[in-house]
Amino acid sequence: MILFFDTVSHLPEFCLIKDNKILFSKKILDDHDDKMSDCIVPIYIELEKKFKLGKKLKYLITVTGPGSYTALRVGIAFLSGLSISMKIPLIGIPCVDLFQYVINTNKKKTTAIYICSSNNQKFMCLYSQDTNECIINKVEKDEIPYIFDTSVVNTLLTNDVSILVDPLLPKNIECKKFDFKKIVLQHVKAILLLPRQEIIEPIYISNNKILS
Repeated sequence: MILFFDTVSHLPEFCLIKDNKILFSKKILDDHDDKMSDCIVPIYIELEKKFKLGKKLKYLITVTGPGSYTALRVGIAFLSGLSISMKIPLIGIPCVDLFQYVINTNKKKTTAIYICSSNNQKFMCLYSQDTNECIINKVEKDEIPYIFDTSVVNTLLTNDVSILVDPLLPKNIECKKFDFKKIVLQHVKAILLLPRQEIIEPIYISNNKILS
């Protein structure tokens, strides 16, 4: 059995995967006013009692950001503690890398990734010709989220459903909404083959260079 923890989305979520199926999923928070630090342990204990996780868990997987600084720290620290205490491998994967599993190879340079996290944190990820990699930038509250060259970008991937009906979205942009846990489920074999990291570091992006 695999425990996937979505530390990034608006409402962080535990997801149990078994035999290539989502066995159970549970939101950590009921609303945006709850604190993950108050809710994560009771929710995990509930799952442990229901599914006897101590005897069945084989792997832990989490997305490492970008996202809310607090949510990433709390979530990754909790899973790291489980990994050490239960001697279970923990695999951390950045959201950008996770989305690569669903991006057509020929469209990587023309695809933007828009990530929405808890505490109303938003991030735009765009391919850079200069560095040949995806660059992540934080989107401020007063900025239009579609900060990209529409002559280059023609596809937008996101974990946020509201963006699908946003009238500001350029008409020529194809927008696709994806659920992190479903991508993990579909590509779990490949994810489990990723190199192990001794320390899982959260990816927090801030326009304040001191914090990034």
